[in-house]
Amino acid sequence: MVRLTKRRLSDSQVVQRLWNAIEVIRNQKQIANLDRITKFMSRLHSMHPKDTNRQLGLAVKDGLIVETLTVGCKGSKAGIEQEGYWLPGDEIDWNVESHDWYCMECHIAGEILTCDSCFRVYHPKCLPDEFRPQDSSSHWQCQVCKSMKKKNTTKQAMGRYLGYIVSRMKERASELGKKGKESKHPMYRRLVHTPIDVASIQEKLNENKYRSFDEFKSDAQLLLHNTILFYGADSDQAEVARALFKDTCHELAELQLCKNCFYLSNSRPENWFCYPCVPNHELVWARMKGFGFWPAKVMQRQDNQVDVRFFGHHHQRLWFEALR
Repeated sequence: MVRLTKRRLSDSQVVQRLWNAIEVIRNQKQIANLDRITKFMSRLHSMHPKDTNRQLGLAVKDGLIVETLTVGCKGSKAGIEQEGYWLPGDEIDWNVESHDWYCMECHIAGEILTCDSCFRVYHPKCLPDEFRPQDSSSHWQCQVCKSMKKKNTTKQAMGRYLGYIVSRMKERASELGKKGKESKHPMYRRLVHTPIDVASIQEKLNENKYRSFDEFKSDAQLLLHNTILFYGADSDQAEVARALFKDTCHELAELQLCKNCFYLSNSRPENWFCYPCVPNHELVWARMKGFGFWPAKVMQRQDNQVDVRFFGHHHQRLWFEALR
């Protein structure tokens, strides 16, 4: 089977709290030893001393905290060597790391699969069944890299379609952008392997670098991934990023249902809803509760369920059970 790798063990949010504890203690001209860090974590984050000790040890193993011997300079400890902790400096070249440290789906460390073609990593349990390794080969590609083998459309057409989605991403990401220039934080690259924002997505789109819709979707997911790692899963920033990713997935689903409808609904020529699509939509009579039957286009079918979009002013959508 493909070999699993432990890239990191510590929790990204706990590590940031430990960094904060060390900084506060150091600023008080004290050695950031285990006792002081434990008291800080218990007081501010209600963290049990055993958990603090364990997470501190994991962070040291990950290279995210440095354990040192420091000579005391105050009181009865003056001149005595004590164990202390420091934030990591430039002793590790974080830029040469080939893969992310945290699963792209759940954003947690642990035993992960590393893609042979990109930086992405995943827990096997976080992958759909069809993307899990099925044989004893030592090579494995993630679903994003496999999707690039599929021909969605020409790069020019893809850029035209995705341009509408990026425009809406910019509007939705405005709140996210107000949270500060996080990428300039000195510890940002210790947690975030591949920085990305909506501006860089727009730049890639302008340069026709996207080869599939899944690749575009993966960059929106990467934005969410990085936000959760740096701000935390329960943060306001993470909520904004989740909404942005959810909306992007919805837009891409609509685009792949019918490229013609997606383009026309965004470009809005006169009577755009009546333009013929390739392939043509099936036309049916359907009705919403409280209304009579009305002509509609069939967008998709799933078993006996039909998704339609009505002719008319608002072009409402409806799922209903087809009459036999």
